[in-house]
Amino acid sequence: MPSASEVEAFISAFDEATVTAARSLVEDGKVRMLKLDEEAVEAEVALEEEIVRVFLARTARGWRGRTNAPTIEPEGAGIAQCAAMLETEAAGKEDGTPTQVQRSLQDVIEERLTRQLTASEEQYVTKVEKRYERFRALGEIYDHDLVRLNSRWPVQSYDPLRLWPEPPREVVDFWNYLAAALTERKLTYPSFLDSITDLPGVQAKLASWHQQEDLPRWASIIREFGQRETPGALDVELRLLITPNEARFQVRNEPTAIWRNLTDPELDQLLLLEHQNALRLPLPSRLVLESASRALRDQIRPIVRLDDVAAARWLASLFNQAELSTALITLDETPFDRAEEPLRWSAREILRSDGNLHAVLLVLTDAEGQEPPKPLRSLPAAEPLYLSSDTVFHGPASFEEGTSAHTSIEIPVAALATEDGVRFLKRLGVELPPSLAKKVRHETFQVHLKAHCLPKVDQGGTEHIAVTASAISSNGLLEQTLRGRRWEVAELQRDEEGCIPCYDRAALDAVPPMLDQLKATYDPELDAFRVRITKTFPEQFHGWAAALPPGMTLETDTKLETILADPLKATVRLEVNEAGIDWFDLRLVFDIEGLELKPAEIRKLIAARGGFVRLADGTWRSVKLELTEEQQNTIAALGLDINELSDEAHPIHARQLAAQQKKDFLPPELWERIRDRLARLDLETKAPVPDALSITLRPYQVDGFHFLSYLTVNRFGGVLADDMGLGKTVQSIAWVLWLRQRAAENNGDKLAPCLVVCPKSVLDVWAIEFGKAAPALRVEVLREKDTLDLRRLQQESDVLVLNYAQLRACIDELQKVNWLAAILDEGQQIKNPDSKVAQAARQLHAQNRLVLTGTPLENRLLDLWSLMTFATPGALGDRAYFQRHFDRRKDDRAAERLSARLRPFILRRTKGQVARELPPRTEENMFCELSGLQEKLYRDQLAQAQHMILTATGADLLNKRRFAILQAITRLRQICCHPALVQPGAENEESAKLNALLELLDQLHDEGHKVLVFSQFVSMLKIIRDKLTALGRPFHWLTGATQNRAEVVQAFQTDPEPSVFLLSLKAGGSGLNLTAASYVILYDPWWNPAVENQAIDRAHRIGQTQPVMAYRLLAKDTIEQKIRLLQQQKQMMSNDVLGEESFARNLGREDLEYLFGLAEPREEVED
Repeated sequence: MPSASEVEAFISAFDEATVTAARSLVEDGKVRMLKLDEEAVEAEVALEEEIVRVFLARTARGWRGRTNAPTIEPEGAGIAQCAAMLETEAAGKEDGTPTQVQRSLQDVIEERLTRQLTASEEQYVTKVEKRYERFRALGEIYDHDLVRLNSRWPVQSYDPLRLWPEPPREVVDFWNYLAAALTERKLTYPSFLDSITDLPGVQAKLASWHQQEDLPRWASIIREFGQRETPGALDVELRLLITPNEARFQVRNEPTAIWRNLTDPELDQLLLLEHQNALRLPLPSRLVLESASRALRDQIRPIVRLDDVAAARWLASLFNQAELSTALITLDETPFDRAEEPLRWSAREILRSDGNLHAVLLVLTDAEGQEPPKPLRSLPAAEPLYLSSDTVFHGPASFEEGTSAHTSIEIPVAALATEDGVRFLKRLGVELPPSLAKKVRHETFQVHLKAHCLPKVDQGGTEHIAVTASAISSNGLLEQTLRGRRWEVAELQRDEEGCIPCYDRAALDAVPPMLDQLKATYDPELDAFRVRITKTFPEQFHGWAAALPPGMTLETDTKLETILADPLKATVRLEVNEAGIDWFDLRLVFDIEGLELKPAEIRKLIAARGGFVRLADGTWRSVKLELTEEQQNTIAALGLDINELSDEAHPIHARQLAAQQKKDFLPPELWERIRDRLARLDLETKAPVPDALSITLRPYQVDGFHFLSYLTVNRFGGVLADDMGLGKTVQSIAWVLWLRQRAAENNGDKLAPCLVVCPKSVLDVWAIEFGKAAPALRVEVLREKDTLDLRRLQQESDVLVLNYAQLRACIDELQKVNWLAAILDEGQQIKNPDSKVAQAARQLHAQNRLVLTGTPLENRLLDLWSLMTFATPGALGDRAYFQRHFDRRKDDRAAERLSARLRPFILRRTKGQVARELPPRTEENMFCELSGLQEKLYRDQLAQAQHMILTATGADLLNKRRFAILQAITRLRQICCHPALVQPGAENEESAKLNALLELLDQLHDEGHKVLVFSQFVSMLKIIRDKLTALGRPFHWLTGATQNRAEVVQAFQTDPEPSVFLLSLKAGGSGLNLTAASYVILYDPWWNPAVENQAIDRAHRIGQTQPVMAYRLLAKDTIEQKIRLLQQQKQMMSNDVLGEESFARNLGREDLEYLFGLAEPREEVED
C-alpha cells in the first residue's frame, strides 16, 4: 500500500479545492476500498452524479491513477482519485495491514459448498455479479435485469424496481434481496445458491420496511375516517304528475302523507343524497330519479317541459316500463290508460272545384277511426308513443318538428306526386289515395359488372383488375354508375307526363358490399374499382362471381374468363421401363385434355389439387383429376404418392405389378410378359420343407420358410420380422438347408458356405440350434478374428457364425467370399446406415440375403432403409430418394406408402397372431417414493436441469445444450436407481427402488420362482449383486463383459434353485432363451419400449409353459414416470409401417419441459 510520503506526493499534484472535496468524501464514508496492496489500489467513490471506480497503480515515476468513467469532468476524476488515495491512509491506520480484496460471489459460494462450481453454476453467478455491477454503476435495477436470472420474471414497467430499504453494499446482500423478490413471485433460482441465501432474515427485514412505508397511509385513512360526517338516511317517495305539456316531480315523506310539488332546493338536496347513497327510495321512485339524472343531466328541474325532445324521449322510456305505472300519474291522480290498438294515419283527398286533386289530408285516428283527444304530445322512441291527458298510445313515427302532434295535416299534392312523396306515405303506412296510386309506376334496376385485367405498370409491380358497376332501370329511362359509395345518374330521360316512377334500389344497395368482399378500392383517375391480384385472388374471384345475386350480370375479359370456366380434366397413367431382371422403373404421367401445356405447368396444376395456377400466358387454370377409387388404391398399393410430381423413377418389382387391377395402367405387351414371368416363379414358391431338417416346424413357421423361399425365387432379399420367441432362427436354418439343396441341384458339390452375423451374446445359441435342427451341417463359430481362415473354411465348414464386431474387423477378408447366404440376426444392429458395421454389411457378397429382427423399426423410418439396402439394394432407392419420398416431416401418408412398398420384402407376425398356445403375459408398474439423500440429490439435479431449459431461450441454444441436457436426464435416472450411481461412497445410503426390489425378490424366492432382473446400468447390477451376496441368495450374472455366455445361460436354465439372473439390457435384452424364468423385473425404464419388450420376450417365448409376469419399477413423481408416459404417447411411427409399437426419441422443447416439471402434467394413456 502507498506510504505516507507517497500519499502526500500524490495529493500534492491537485489543487487545494480538489483535496478539500476529497477529504469530505472520505469523512462522509463515500469511499469504499475494493483492493489495497503494495502495487495497486482499487476503490469506489460515490460522487454526486454517479459512482466512479478508481484504479491507482505504482509506477517507476510514483503512483498514477485513472477512472472507469470517461464522461466525467476532469475535476470530478481528480477528486475521485485523490479521495481513493486518502482512503488508503485511513485504511492503513485502522489495522496496519493491507486491506483484503473484496471476495467474489463465486469464492464465497465455493467456500460454503466446499466444492468448485460447475460450468452452468458459474454462468449463473456471473449473471448475478453483472447485475450487481450495473446496480453499483447506476444505483438502480429494472425488470429487464431480473429477466436474465429467470426468463419468467414479468416485465411490467420501465421504471426502477424498489427491492430493498437501503442500497446493498455487498454482493451477497444484493443477491439475498433478489432471491426474496424471485421467491415472492413464485419463481425459482438454482439450489446451490441456498448456501448464501438467508430468506427468512431478508424477508423479515423487507416486511418491517414495507410496514414502515405503509404507516403514513394508514394514519391518513384513520384520521380522515374519524373526521368524516355520516348523514342519516332519508326516506322519501317520488312520482311524476304528467300532462301533455309537462311532467312535475312530487314528493312525500310518509306513505300516508299528502303529495306535494318538489321545489328546486329540495330536488338538489335529493340528488346530493342519492349521490351519497343516503336516500332510501321505493324501487319505482328510484328508477324515476336515476333515469332523469342520466337523461336530463344538468337540465333536470322539478318541472320538465315536454316540448324538449330529450325530455319527451326520457318520458317515453318511463312509459315503456310497466313497473313504473304507479309513479306516472294524470291530473286526476290516477295511472294513465294504455290504448291496446295503435294510432294510424289515413289519407283523404281534397279536390279542387274542377274535380282535380288539390291536396291530401292526413288524419291520425284510433282503431275505431276516431281522432284521439287533444292536446296530444309525441314521445319519440324506437316504438313511438303519443300522450294525451289520460292515455298513452302507440303510433307511427312523427314527421313534425319537435314533439308537437297534430291529428290532421294537409299536404299539397305537388309535394306527394313524386317518388319521395310516395315513399313518405308508404313509410307512414298510409294507403295511397286513388288519384295518386294510378300514376305510380314501380321500376327495378338491373346491375351490370365489368371486370378486366390491367396491364402491369412495371416488371416487379403488383397486378390489378378493374371493375366497373352500372345499372339501368327496367323502363330504360334511368342509367346510373357507381363511383365510390354513391350511385350517380349517368343518363335520365323524362317519363310520360303525369307518371310517378318509383325505383326499387335494393339491387343498387347490394353492389358496394359485394365489391367490399373483393377488397376493391375506387380509383377516380381510372373511374373504376381496383382489385389487387394476389395468390388467393383466383379462388376469391371464382367464389365471388358464383355468389352474385340473381339478375346481376358479370362481363369479363378472356383472362378472367378462365377463372370462371370449368376445370380441365386430367388422367394418370404409369410409364414403365425395365430396369433389370424382374425390376422396373415406374413414373406417374399425367395427361390433360384440350390444352397444350409444358410438363412443368402440368405438375403445377396437379400439385394445386384443384386450385388455380397462373400460366405463362397470364390465364388461370384448374384441373380435376379423374381417378377412380380403385385406381387410387392401386397407386397406393404400389407405394407411390399421387401428389409426388417429379419425373423421378420408382423401383418396383414385378411382384408388385402382378395384381389384376394394375393391368389398366400398363401397356398390354408388358402386362403379358409380367404375367408369364410370375406364373413360372409361382411354381417354386411353395417349396417343401427339407428332409434334412431334424425338427418339426409349426404351421406358421412353415409359412415363414415359404416366405424365405419366395424371396430366393424372386431374386431379392428380405426381412423376417417376427416377434421375439417365434422361432426366426429355426425358420432360417430350414431356409439354409433348402438353399444348399437347391444349389446342389444346380452346381453339384461346389457349395459356398453361409454366413451368420449375430450379437456376441448369442453366438453359441446359433451353434446349438444348428446342432439340433441340422446336425449334418458343419458349423464354425469364430472366437477370435485372428483365427479366420477362409481357405480352410470353404473346404471344411458349411456355416460360419461371427459377431458384428468381427464383421467390421474382418470385412476385407469376408467380402472376398461369394456366400451362399448372408444372415444378419438382430439386424437392427445396422439401423444406422452411417455406422462402420452397416457399411461393412453392405460390402458382403452373397447370393441370398436375410435380416432377422424383432424390432425392424426402433426410432426412425431410415432404420428400415438401412436394413433393406443390405437385404435388397435399390428396393427403396438410394438414401436421398428415400428421404424425399418417405422420410419427410409432416407427411402423414409416408408410412402407409412405405408399408405398401415393403410388403413383398418383409414378413411380420406377432405372438398374438400365430403363437396362441403361449401362456398369458402381464405387465405391471410398481411405484416407490424417494426420500432422504436420494430425494435431495434428485431435487438438486432437477433444479440445475430446469435452469438449463429456462435459460435456453432459442432453438439454437437448446440444441447446443442438448448433450448436457441428456446428461442431466441420465443423472436423474441414475439417482432414481440408487444415490451411489452419482455420489461415490453412498452404497449404504437408502434407495427406495432397491428396497422395493429386494422385498419383491424375497417374496418370489419364497414362492420358488426364477426371476430375470434387467438394468441399463451395470454399476446398479453390481450393487444388487452385492446385496444378494450378503443375503446368501443364489444369482447368475451376464453383462457385455461376460465371456462364457452359453455356459451362464445354461447354468440358469438348469439351476434347480429359485435363483435371480442379473442382466444388462444391452447384453441380455436380445437373442437369449430364458424360459426357465416366469418373472421379469425391469429395474429402470428405457426410452424405447421395443427394447423393453425384447427383454420381457427372453422369458415369454416358445417353450414357456407358465404365465409370465413383468414388473416395471418406477420412482413416483419423477422423470421415470414421465418417460413411461412419453413411451405411451409416442407409439405411432412403427405402428403405421409394421404394426409394431415403438418410441420416437427425438424430444422437442415441450417434451423436455414436461420431463423436468416445467410444463403441465399430461394425461395417462391406457396400456
